[in-house]
Amino acid sequence: MNKKIATALSMGLVLTVAATACSSGSKESKDPGTPSGDKKGARVKLSLFHTNAGITIPDGTDLNNNPWINIVKDKANVDLEVEIPPYTDFPTKFNLLLASGSLPDIVQGYDPIAAYKAARDGAFIDLKPYYDKSPLLQKVVTPQMMELAKDTVSGKYWRIPMAYDKGPQGQGVFARYDLVQKYNDGKWPETIDEWIELLRKIKKAVPDSIPMSNRVIGDTLFGYGGAVFFNLFGADPYGFRIQSGKIVPNVLLPEYKAAVDVYRQLYAEGIFDQEFATNTNDKWFPKWNSKNVLFQWNSADQLLPGIVPVSGQVGTATMAPEARFAFAPDLKTYPSVVSDPRYAKGFLGTPISGHGMYVSSQSKNPDRAFQVIEAFASDELREAVFWGKEGDTYTVQAGKRVPIADKLGDPNRTWSRVYALLFGYTDGQDAQQALYEQKAGADYFKLAKDSMKQRQTDAEANGLNSLIGYAAPDDAAKKTSEMKQALNKFTTEAIMGKITMDQFDQARKDWEKQYRTLVYGPMQAYLDANKDYLIKLGVKQAGW
Repeated sequence: MNKKIATALSMGLVLTVAATACSSGSKESKDPGTPSGDKKGARVKLSLFHTNAGITIPDGTDLNNNPWINIVKDKANVDLEVEIPPYTDFPTKFNLLLASGSLPDIVQGYDPIAAYKAARDGAFIDLKPYYDKSPLLQKVVTPQMMELAKDTVSGKYWRIPMAYDKGPQGQGVFARYDLVQKYNDGKWPETIDEWIELLRKIKKAVPDSIPMSNRVIGDTLFGYGGAVFFNLFGADPYGFRIQSGKIVPNVLLPEYKAAVDVYRQLYAEGIFDQEFATNTNDKWFPKWNSKNVLFQWNSADQLLPGIVPVSGQVGTATMAPEARFAFAPDLKTYPSVVSDPRYAKGFLGTPISGHGMYVSSQSKNPDRAFQVIEAFASDELREAVFWGKEGDTYTVQAGKRVPIADKLGDPNRTWSRVYALLFGYTDGQDAQQALYEQKAGADYFKLAKDSMKQRQTDAEANGLNSLIGYAAPDDAAKKTSEMKQALNKFTTEAIMGKITMDQFDQARKDWEKQYRTLVYGPMQAYLDANKDYLIKLGVKQAGW
C-alpha cells in the first residue's frame, strides 16, 4: 500500500456511525432475541485477547480502563482482563495461545485457518445459536457475512467475523487528472491506444518524466503502476478467471500476451520505467511523487485517503502541489483480444475480513462472553470510536456534523479503532469523508468522489472475485511463491526484450505443465462441487 495512503488511512479512519438498534443482551430487556444471562448481578470476570491491527497505542494507555473498553465492560457487566500483544508479535502469540490448551474466554485474531483447525480440535464453541438470537449483531454482521465465515470443513460457525463492507468498492485506474488536463485537454482516454498516446505526450513534453512506473511488493512484481495494462486487458498476472465453469490462470490467456506486447513496446520507447523490475518503495515513491507518473491500479477505498495531503511529505519525496487524483472512467472500446470486458473491470471485495471473535470452549460463562461480543457491536461504542463527542471532536451546524479536524484525527483518540473488532476498520465513511473534504477542499473532493461511482457500479455488477471457503492443500500452497517467481521471470524477460515472444509462449506452456494441475486442479474440484453455493454467495462469475 502506498505509504501516504496507508498513513492517511491509519490516522484518518475517523469514521461514521451508522444507526443500529442497541442490544440489551440481558434478561431485564425482556427481549427473546438476546442470549440468556442476567447482567444485573455481580460483574463477571472474563479475559480477552485481541490484535491492535498495527495501530499504535499511546504509551501509558490502560487497556483495562479507558473510555472505549469501559463501554464494552459496562454493557456486558463484566470486568475484562485484556491482552493486546505488539503487532509484530501477534502471529507468534496467537499460535502459541492456540497450542497452549489454556485459552482466555474471548479470542480475537485474523488467522481463521489456524483458529478453525484449533476449533475442530475443541478450542472454541459454535456461535451460530447465539448469533441467531441476536438482532443487534445481525445488523452489524449480516447473515451473508456469517455464511462467508462458516468453516466449510466442519460446517460450524466458530467466529463472528469483522464486517468489511463499508468502504467504497471496486478497482480501477487511479490517475493524475491534472496530467490528463495538461496533456490531453482534460479528456480521459477511451481506449488502450489513447492511454499509450497520452503516456507518449507526457514523455515528449518532459523527457525526464517516467510516465509509467512500477512498484515491487515481495513476489508481486507487477503491482500498482505495473498492473494497469494487465488489468485493462482483464489479465492480472497473479489472478485467475472463471470462464464457462473453468478456472483459467490469467497468465495463459491471449489477453495476457497482448498486455505483455504493450509493456514490451513502452519499455523499448523508454516510457515504462527501466527499473520496473527492481523498484523498491524507496525507489518508487520519489518517482510517483515527482516524475509525472500518470497512473496506478488501485482499489476505490484508497482514493479519498490518498487525496488528503495534496502537497507535502508523501512517501520519501514531496508531491507536486498541483497533483489531482481521480479514477478514470471505464474504456469505451476494448481491444478485440478481450473476450469479455467484465473481467477488465473491478469486483466486490469480500464483505468480511479474516478478523473474527471466538468464545473459548473452556469459558465458564459463554453466555456472558457472547454478550461481550455483542457489546462490541453497540451504537455507543461505534459513536465513541468513530465520532467521539459533540463539542470535543465535532460540532453540529445546520443539522450536519462538522469535524474539529485536529481533535477528530488526534492519534491519542484515533487509536481507539482497535475496538472496531466487528464494525470493521472501513466503517464510518461519512466522518472520514467529512474530514477529507475539509482537508482537500470541496471541488477536489467532489472530483475524486464522483470518479468512484463507476468503480462501485462495476463491482456490484461483477460480484465477488474469490473462491469463498476454499483452502489450498499444503503441496499447492507451498508452490505459490515459486509459481509467481517463475511467472515474473519470463514476463520480465519478454518485456525487456531478452527473449522473443515465441520463447515467451513456450515459457508459458512450461509454466502450465508445472503448476496448473498442482495449484489450480484442487481449485477446479472445489468450484465443481460448490458452484451453486458460490453463486448464491455472490461469486457471479462462477455462472458466467
